[in-house]
Parts: sequence; C-alpha cells; structure tokens
Amino acid sequence: MRAEPSKTHIAVLALEGCVASSVTGPLDVFAMANLLSRQQGRAEPFQAELVSVHPRAPHSFHGLALSSARVPGPAERFDVVLVPAVVGHLEGSVADRCAADWLVTQHTRGAKVAAVCAGAFLLASSGLLEGREATTHWGLARAFEARFPRVTLKPELLLVDHGDVLTAGGITAYLDLCLHLVARLASPELAALCAKMLLVEPGRRFQAPYAVHAAPREHGDTAVLRAQEWLEEHLSEPVSLADVARVASLGARTLLRRFRKATGDTPLDYVQRLRVEAARRLLETTPRTVEDISQAVGYADPTSFRRRFKARTGLTPDAYRRRFALR
Repeated sequence: MRAEPSKTHIAVLALEGCVASSVTGPLDVFAMANLLSRQQGRAEPFQAELVSVHPRAPHSFHGLALSSARVPGPAERFDVVLVPAVVGHLEGSVADRCAADWLVTQHTRGAKVAAVCAGAFLLASSGLLEGREATTHWGLARAFEARFPRVTLKPELLLVDHGDVLTAGGITAYLDLCLHLVARLASPELAALCAKMLLVEPGRRFQAPYAVHAAPREHGDTAVLRAQEWLEEHLSEPVSLADVARVASLGARTLLRRFRKATGDTPLDYVQRLRVEAARRLLETTPRTVEDISQAVGYADPTSFRRRFKARTGLTPDAYRRRFALR
C-alpha cells in the first residue's frame, strides 16, 4: 500500500495588534486548498494552525481575542511560519524578542518564514532579512529603510521570495503570498483553482499602482515646507529649480540638500510625484481623456506623461483607469 504523503505543517503566528484577516485569511486559503484537493480525490496537502509564543491570548488591533492560538512546545518544528500584518502595535511587535527568537529557531530547524505587510519589521528585527531583499507595505517603506538599512527594500514589489524567507506587501497581500505557497508546496494547478474559488487575481507582482504619495510635512524645515506648498499650488505650470529656490529664500545647492533631507526627493522629482498623483485622482474620478489630463497636470506632451505615469505606477494611464476608476 502506498503511504499517504505527509502534510506541510504551517504555523500562522498570532501577534498582539495584528490584522485579524491576515491571521484567519491564510487559514482559510489553506483550508480551501485542502477542500479542493479532496474534491479531486487527492490527499490534503496542508495542516495549518494558529499559534502564539505567549500564554496570554493576543488580540487583534480592533480587539478580537485570538484565544484559539496554542503555544507550541519547545521542540516543535513547522515547515512554514507566517507572520501577519500589524496595525497600531508596531513598536511592541518589533520589540517582541520572544517572537523574533522563535522565528530564528524555526528557521534554523528548516522552516520557511514568511511575513505580510508590517510583519516584515518583526522578521527584520530577528536578523533573518539582513543582506536580503524584502518588501513591506508601501506606506511603511521610509520607516523600514530607516530602521533596517542592511535590508534592501523593494517597496514596489508585492512579493519577494528567497526560498526560505518570504515577504509580501500590503495587508491583503497575504492572499498573494498564500497562493504562491500553495503553488510552491502543492501544485500550480491547485493554486490556480484556489484563486478562482476565492475570486483573487493571480500572478500580481507589483504594489506600486496602489501607493499614494504622502509627502513628509513634520520635518521642521519651514523653508522646505514653503517650497512644498508652492509646488502643490503650481504643479500644472513649468517649474525650475531657480523658481523653487526663490520661493524658499535659499540658494539652489542649499535647497537641494535640505529638500532631499526633508522629503527624500529633489524639488523637481517632488513635482513629478505631485503631477502623477493629481493624474491618478482624475483618472479615478472623471471621464476626461488622457490627453486632457496630461495638460491639466502640467505635461504638454501626452507621450512624456504616459511614460512618466507608467514609471511611477507600473501601469499605463488607460490600464490604471480600468483598474481603479470609481465611476
């Protein structure tokens, strides 16, 4: 008699302040994979469960008690460990040395370790991302890079897979991560069927189309803030470095240095971000033509506008409108 293949044992780590769906969602995806596999007359490929490294039940960021999480024994080994997204408790999660040490132990024992969204901060604090590429939620990119300079962050990517360590972008990227793991650990065919049953678009690679430009304003440099406000008011007009320097009452070289320190961009890069952001809003909310929008946000040449828009968002203006139009 042929032995039944062993299941991939997956631990979904419950953390204080986690996003509940990034804990329960992966359990649902792997349960769906098991159901579909049974319906095809095959063995269930996964055994997924909720675990915690602390005896006290953790709570999600909106207060849901994750009381079904069990504490694994000291000698237990999992095949895969998933770290969920965290909201409002990031500092506490990053400082959770017990959780970080447990991740390192599981990795040393051969587990693949994966993190979603802000869960990458805990993974990075454990040292498992050092010298590697990773991704996290686009809105956390600056904070991540400042805290973990020895990790090469790729915030435009939805998923980074090093084989033994994986990271996924925003909160619902747990769906992309779990389908990726189903494909890797079971079969691409089962992952495709799961995607159809869950109505998830498979094969997404980038989160750049979702990123919103949120310029830093709490930097304390009043001259740079004055320049930012002027650029926002004049984004549809031709802008030169000399114009911005005059508004800020600074020399051009001093402005470049202080503007980059405060915002991460040069003034001219900053205005390009503003223009693309304005174009995104118009594509989402109006029926105006791409040519009209190009003119409205300061691009005389629609071809140049299309090129810059795609470079920033990963999509052409027409593709962006098809995906994100609110009408």
